[in-house]
Amino acid sequence: MWLKCVDDASPQQKPDCHPVLPVKGERNILITSALPYVNNVPHLGNIIGCVLSADVFARYCRLRNYNTLYICGTDEYGTATETKALQEGVTPQEICAKYFSLHVDIYEWFNIKFDYFGRTSTPQQTK
Repeated sequence: MWLKCVDDASPQQKPDCHPVLPVKGERNILITSALPYVNNVPHLGNIIGCVLSADVFARYCRLRNYNTLYICGTDEYGTATETKALQEGVTPQEICAKYFSLHVDIYEWFNIKFDYFGRTSTPQQTK
């Protein structure tokens, strides 16, 4: 959904177009939330305390026709990730790949509407 335009909006609402870029003269809103660690499956507390409130605000902004970008991603650095990798007998990179996929699936199941959901371990992010 990152590089396309979905025109399923109501007549009063703009279609979802990606990438979302600032537009001069419009109200531009950038929303992010705390980045969850990828050392476990996200639970309801992660969703409620981390991404849900930002998702609700992003939906509100879109309904108001504000130019809105909601981004988030997984935090793949830290002791918790390394510890989990040691427990499971794999590399930290393998843990990150495993749990990133689980995070994506769970957020999709809860219908969380990120414009972009990334990873802190990508070359672009670490640059």
